[in-house]
Amino acid sequence: MLEIHPGSACEEALFKVISPLMPKVDPHISSCRVQVFPPEPKDSYMRALINFDGRLHLEAAKALEEIEGKVLPGCLSWQKIMCEQLFHSSLIFPAPVYHVIAEQLEKILANFNNLNGLEWNLNRTANGSHRLKITANATKTVAEVRRPLEELSRGKLIDHGSLPPAALQLILSREGISLKCSIQQETKTYIVFDRPSLNLRIFGSPEKIALAQQKLIQSLLSLHEEKQLVIPLRGRDLPPDLMKQVVKNFGPDLQGLKEKVPGADLKLNTRQQAIFLNGNKELKPRVEEITLEVACSSIHLVERLDTGPSCPVCLCEVEDGYQLEGCRHLFCRLCLVEQCESAIRNQGSFPICCAHTGCGDPILLTDFRTLLSNDKLDELFRASLQAFVASSSGTYRFCPSPDCPSIYRVADPDTGSEPFTCGACYSDTCTKCHLEYHPFVSCERYRELKDDPEITSLREWCKGKEQVKSCSACGQIIEKVDGCNHIECKCGKHVCWVCLEIFLESDECYDHMRTIHLSI
Repeated sequence: MLEIHPGSACEEALFKVISPLMPKVDPHISSCRVQVFPPEPKDSYMRALINFDGRLHLEAAKALEEIEGKVLPGCLSWQKIMCEQLFHSSLIFPAPVYHVIAEQLEKILANFNNLNGLEWNLNRTANGSHRLKITANATKTVAEVRRPLEELSRGKLIDHGSLPPAALQLILSREGISLKCSIQQETKTYIVFDRPSLNLRIFGSPEKIALAQQKLIQSLLSLHEEKQLVIPLRGRDLPPDLMKQVVKNFGPDLQGLKEKVPGADLKLNTRQQAIFLNGNKELKPRVEEITLEVACSSIHLVERLDTGPSCPVCLCEVEDGYQLEGCRHLFCRLCLVEQCESAIRNQGSFPICCAHTGCGDPILLTDFRTLLSNDKLDELFRASLQAFVASSSGTYRFCPSPDCPSIYRVADPDTGSEPFTCGACYSDTCTKCHLEYHPFVSCERYRELKDDPEITSLREWCKGKEQVKSCSACGQIIEKVDGCNHIECKCGKHVCWVCLEIFLESDECYDHMRTIHLSI
C-alpha cells in the first residue's frame, strides 16, 4: 500500500485520483506508489514520481490522462499537473546464451547511447542470467529497441531440410551430445535442440553460427550414416535370446558370419546387443537376412529361467550384479546403466521399469542414485521432464526463454490467462498465448500492439481532440464529426458519446440519452 508521510497532502490527493482507476488486486500488493519531492529553493515547480506495477501499462496511461492538466485540492488554479510518461521493458539472457552473444550485445547497446529519451541497465541475476532493463519515453522507441535484442535472444532457427528427423534426433544421443559440445567449443556458439518441435537454434555471431550450422549438419549426416550400418539383435519382433543364438552359431567374433558374407567387417557389441558393419553398406541386407534366419529357427527354442543367473536385459550370465531395491530382481549393473542411457536418448521410454518377465515395476529413485553419476542423473531427470511435457498433449509447455528448464501449465482456452513467473530465468509469460505477460489486455490485442508499434502515433494524434474518444468496450478509436450522440462501434456495441456508457441495442442507448442527458 502507499506510504503517505504525515502532512503530505499532495501525495494523498494524487493517490485518491489514481487509486479508483487501478484494478482490485490483492490488498497486500501495491498497484502504484506516489512520491512527492520537496522543492529546491530556486524551483518554480514541485516534482512527483508515480511508479505503477509494470503489468498495468494501460491503467497507468489512463491514470496519467486523468490527472494531466488537473488542479489538486489546495492548489491554485494555474498550478496544473504536467505528466511525462516513461515506459519500461526487460529481456532475460540465460547464462550460456549471454556467454556467446556478449560482444554483439555490447555493440547494440553502444548504439543506444545516442538515442534521446532512452536509458538501459544490464545486471547479472542470482542464477547467472543477465537482465536488460530498457526505459524510454515512448512505446515506439521501446518496440524499435527491443527488435534487434529479441532477434539476438532468440538465436537463429536452423533450416535443416537436408537432415531426416532420425538424423536430427541423433543430437540427443551420447555421440550427438559429445559432437554438440565439441562444435560449441570450437565455434564459440551455443546450440539448443527442442525435441517436441524438432527446432534447432544456434546462438552467437552470424559468421560463427554459419560455421557451426555447416559443421553440425555434416557431422549429424555422417553419424546417421554410421547408425544405418547397425543390425540390432534386440527388439519387439525379435526373440529375446537372439544374441545368444548368433554367438552359438557363428562364434563370439562372428567368424562364421563373416565367412557367409565375404568382405563384411563385422563386430558384435554385447552391451547394445547389435552387430556393427564397417565399410560396404551394400552387404547389410545379406547380414540382416542371415540373422533373421537365425531368429526364425530359434523363436520356438527359447528357454527362460526365471530363477537362473542370466540378466533379463542381455540374457547372458550376470556380471557385476545389481539387485533392484523394489522388486529385488538381479541385473548386470552395466545393463541397467545402458537402460537409463537409452531412456535419455529415447524419451518415450519413461517410466523406466524392471525388464524382468512379468514384473514391470518402476525402478526406484534410490536405484538411479546408486547406478548413475550426478551429471547422468541430471540428464535422466531432464529427459523425464521432456517426456512428460511431450506426452501432455499441450497441457504443459517449457518456459520460452532459450534452454530454460522450467515448465508451466497452459491456460484453458475458455478462461483468462494467468502469469507464469519463472523461478529460473525470472521472466513473466502469458500461459495462453505464450508471449510476455499482458494483464488486462486480450492476447489478440496484445499481438496487434506488439506487431504494430505505430499505434503510439495514433494515440499521439488523439491527444487534445474533443471529437476523438475510445470505445470503453474494446478500446477502438472513434472520431465523431457530426450527427447525434449515439455511436455504433466496430465491435458491435452502442456507445453514448457524452459519457461513453455501453449498450447492446441502439434503443437502449437512445432511452439512456433522453433520460440522463435530456437530448440525443
